[in-house]
Amino acid sequence: MADIEGSCNCGAIKVRVIGGFGENAKAGICHCKTCQLLSGSLFSYLGFVSRENLKILQGEPKGYKQPAEAARSGKEVIRYFCGDCGTPLWAAAESAPETYSIKLAMFGNSLPPAMEIFWKHAHDWQKPIVPAEMVFEEWY
Repeated sequence: MADIEGSCNCGAIKVRVIGGFGENAKAGICHCKTCQLLSGSLFSYLGFVSRENLKILQGEPKGYKQPAEAARSGKEVIRYFCGDCGTPLWAAAESAPETYSIKLAMFGNSLPPAMEIFWKHAHDWQKPIVPAEMVFEEWY
């Protein structure tokens, strides 16, 4: 699979995912309150990459250390963003030490969705994008 590159809105941060997301990669949609707030939207649209496969080509992302008690796992999460334009980039969760949850907007939101989690935080007027069996009220 070919590498894929993306950037924040202003172009100050550029990244490469070595080997791309994988041949059959799918996106995850998170409706938790934290993702809603930090994405400035109804949900976060996420891909998942091995930490060793994410390379920063340009710039220096800033990190926001989310309080451990705010994470469902009770463990630390650092959320990276562009300090110039504010674009959310990826999250590094202590509970998933080998993987980053990366915002797919940097790559044109090109992966199809596979599942939606924390649906209990979605609004009554929202409709799922994925089949009903792939919509989860919570997540572990």
